[in-house]
Amino acid sequence: MVISFNIKVQVASPEHINDLRDLTKQLVEGLGQKFDPKRFDWGIRRRLYDPLQRHGILIAVDEDSDDFVGMIIAELRIDPFGLSEGSIKQFYLKEPYRKKGVGTLLLEKAMEHLKKIKVEKVRVNIKKRAVEAAKLYEKMNFKKVYEVLELDLTKESKENKE
Repeated sequence: MVISFNIKVQVASPEHINDLRDLTKQLVEGLGQKFDPKRFDWGIRRRLYDPLQRHGILIAVDEDSDDFVGMIIAELRIDPFGLSEGSIKQFYLKEPYRKKGVGTLLLEKAMEHLKKIKVEKVRVNIKKRAVEAAKLYEKMNFKKVYEVLELDLTKESKENKE
């Protein structure tokens, strides 16, 4: 791991909401989607104030510049059979910090949190074009188990109206 920055990973708290919003907006818009502030506020507040989930919202801070440069959300889910699963959500790292070990550090800290709360398996869904993210997960021993197919009903209904 080659980190040339002075990076600190910490658990996010309510005073970090604006920084989390900025990072989430960059993530969503970088994937070509529209950022929805109401959806963000609902989702982040639900997680920040939940005693089981709040410790899984991690942020990476460049201590030299005091900038928030990345985030990851590692949350607990219970599957229909009662097994505890971890889920990695909203993993984002600003461009200059990529391929420098910062993403690995964030993911390792997220995995430590999930192990601490006794998660049995960890799952992550990644976009098809997130090739670099896929490489990081493979390096961390994640295996491809299934594929997710998606149908956008909003586009389908618009096309039917025309």
